[in-house]
Amino acid sequence: MSDVRSAGPSDVDTVVGVLVAAFQDDPMSRWIFPGDDRRRTRAHPAFFRALAELGIATGNVDVTTDHAAAVIWTPAGGDTDGDFLIPGLDDDELHRLGALLGLMAAREPREPHWHAQFIGVLPGRQREGLGARLLRHGLDRYDAEGAWTYLEASSPESARLYRRLGFTDHGPAFAPPGGPPMQPMRRLPG
Repeated sequence: MSDVRSAGPSDVDTVVGVLVAAFQDDPMSRWIFPGDDRRRTRAHPAFFRALAELGIATGNVDVTTDHAAAVIWTPAGGDTDGDFLIPGLDDDELHRLGALLGLMAAREPREPHWHAQFIGVLPGRQREGLGARLLRHGLDRYDAEGAWTYLEASSPESARLYRRLGFTDHGPAFAPPGGPPMQPMRRLPG
């Protein structure tokens, strides 16, 4: 059984490692970073490092104590800050990422909330309940604050997990041009 704790600056490499592995074959990652797997292998570390550092600086990042799962939480609107830069992306990747972030921002609830940006579990550890335990840790924190939570499900399987945790659909699914669909979901404090 893995316990969950808040991550700090010294955990950035761990968080990056988990998310790089978890999202290597993710359909949205394949859309943002098309081509062979080597491009994602090169681009993902800078991409997830920027997000993890943003999460630690402006929100919360949680990690399992066995370093098998991690989640980045940002406050409402925290993912679209104009100062958020990711080194090493080419113009096409930046364009696709910008299109995705714009669609995501347009669908976020207007009410103050916490956004679970990326929830990742190492491929060899998936389907052990780590994602649910990781999210439950954050949901307990935000329930105590009386805060809404929000995320986007990138697969029917993840949407089922999120519904079991109390999330409901927040409007219809959306997709960037040529990209895979995502289902926006929100959760009232429980």
